[in-house]
Amino acid sequence: MNEASARAVVLVQAIESADTARGLLSDAERVEAGRRAAHELGKSATLDTWVARRAAIALAKLRGRVPALDALARARMSWAVLAAVSIVAAFIVGVGAARIGPSQRINLLAPPLAALLLWNLAVYLVLASMRVRGWFRRKDRPVHRLRARIAGLAASAAVGWRRTIRTGPLAAACASFAVQWTRLATPLAERRVACLLHTGAATVAVGAIAALYVRGLALEYLAAWQSTFLDAPQVATLLHVALAPGAIVTGLVVPGAAELARIGPQGVGENAARWIHLYAGTLLVIVIVPRLVLAAIAWAGAERIARRFPLAFDAPYFGGLARAWRTGTTRVRVVPYSFEVPARSRTGLEAALTRALGTPIVCTWEPPARYGDDPPRAEASDAPADVLALFNLSATPEIENHVAFATAVVRQREGSAAPIVVVDTSEFAARFHGEPRRVADREAAWRAAFESAAIVPIFVRLAASDLEADSASLATALGRDGP
Repeated sequence: MNEASARAVVLVQAIESADTARGLLSDAERVEAGRRAAHELGKSATLDTWVARRAAIALAKLRGRVPALDALARARMSWAVLAAVSIVAAFIVGVGAARIGPSQRINLLAPPLAALLLWNLAVYLVLASMRVRGWFRRKDRPVHRLRARIAGLAASAAVGWRRTIRTGPLAAACASFAVQWTRLATPLAERRVACLLHTGAATVAVGAIAALYVRGLALEYLAAWQSTFLDAPQVATLLHVALAPGAIVTGLVVPGAAELARIGPQGVGENAARWIHLYAGTLLVIVIVPRLVLAAIAWAGAERIARRFPLAFDAPYFGGLARAWRTGTTRVRVVPYSFEVPARSRTGLEAALTRALGTPIVCTWEPPARYGDDPPRAEASDAPADVLALFNLSATPEIENHVAFATAVVRQREGSAAPIVVVDTSEFAARFHGEPRRVADREAAWRAAFESAAIVPIFVRLAASDLEADSASLATALGRDGP
């Protein structure tokens, strides 16, 4: 999964998690997105490719309904443009840093190029110390303490989207997405920023060197040195050490103490060409090449993460998607006992099952079993299915009939999918509206009757289902973690 796909997945995750009322994406639309993704990818699909394709389908539907979401979905920094602007700016800074004044005299102990050299050496020292500290850091200790703060600041960045969207689940989803994506993308951003900084440092050095060479074509620079504490031998030793890389690259010789004394504080200086060559060669070895190598390493790391974004699937949300992906279409065989199930109740049960499982649902409704009859047997050719025994709360529970029927369903499906016992409270609750105690007493009687068979019935008002609560109960009964 690449960076763009991971971003879409995290955005859809935030929206679906916040949209508990299914006002943005209905259960059927969520299931359809997964079904379409599986159909398009075929048997070669893996979980991450399926999740990514499902998110793309869902996001396309959401963008059509919520135009303001498009700004959030596309709120991505163009690193290529940022890199180009940074390089140009760094080059200009380097050119400006090479200005040495109207006298064109270069102090060998403090030219602009020496300042660049010292600055980069200090940076290398800091980087090395950070790496050494990383070796001794406890593995369970966070490497970057600022990441949590950065993620918190990202929530503030979502204020603009929240103002646009105003209220509703999408406003909460925007803030959640900003925090989650910032936290996940921080390692990638760190490598990209490191690449920009290293490239910029190398470009500053290139700009400074280029400026001195270009100006040297029209102006004569004079090299000299001044110091309150150093004499010519000490300056010679210092310059031999500092400019050794440049001497190796250019083949020029760093002058000795006698020659440096001639161009020292009392001298008029000398043509600075060889000193510019020496400093340019030194910066090439000490600054430009190492910085470009570090930039390449950071860029390679960023590309590796961008191509294979490390999105962990350990959250409950992804657990539900993984089960849906593995399961495919879920078959449920509904066996009503001694009552005709109204169409509205059938729709309510199928909606609760769809939310509970997150998969396409195929419900097979058996004809209602007559009072005292055994459950109808499934055909041998039927595909394995979860079995749901459906009762009516209006009936008085009887161990020899209702419990025996449910127990027979258990025996019938032994070694296969686990049965579920659901009691529809729609008719009874409507008849005794305003008498919740009576409804509670009847439910208690059903629980007591089924306790002998170690079965826990689920009470659902199918004609007016509370999808959030009912789907959670069904998911638990089916061995899922919930919708």
